[in-house]
Amino acid sequence: MSADNRSTHTDALASLGTIINEGEKRDAIHLAVEPAIAGQRLVPGMHVGLKDGQAFGEGVKGVGIVDPFLIAPVRKGERFWLVVYPRQITSLRHVWEHPDFPASGETGDISVSEPSKAASEKWLRDFIATSNCPDYETVIAAAVNNDDSDYLHFSGIDAHGPIPPEFWTHVEVVTGRTIYAAQRAEYFSCAC
Repeated sequence: MSADNRSTHTDALASLGTIINEGEKRDAIHLAVEPAIAGQRLVPGMHVGLKDGQAFGEGVKGVGIVDPFLIAPVRKGERFWLVVYPRQITSLRHVWEHPDFPASGETGDISVSEPSKAASEKWLRDFIATSNCPDYETVIAAAVNNDDSDYLHFSGIDAHGPIPPEFWTHVEVVTGRTIYAAQRAEYFSCAC
């Protein structure tokens, strides 16, 4: 039995983004989120819109905000949750998986087209060939298994230099795996 007379929809969602009165009660809400790529440096809670597949804070029609729970800014090229403005989406549903049911095909690894994979692989191979680092396969394996947000290490190889943010986007496309901010090193390094 409900402690109050709320309907099955969420009352808080109806007033989220407005000043509320003393009659409002504790509640829980659903907000739509979309993985997005920062087109510029963005700060938590910043109003953003999308242009050419990337999120920007100015010059675009706002569609939501940068994940307000982040504790640091989002760097250009990093992925983050874009929280869509309330009352803007036209459909909301949950997707779930269970071992006794066929897979939904809507969860798990990133899925991209073969042409996108080919373009990202070419970008990575070209970048690696002009950088002071080992071969393509070694770099990709190290990138996927990296747990250092500052350096991507290679033993016995004189690897050094900056890693641009788009490197990590291309690694995600090629491998189909999400590379979290804590894994996105900014420099190559060696243990020579």
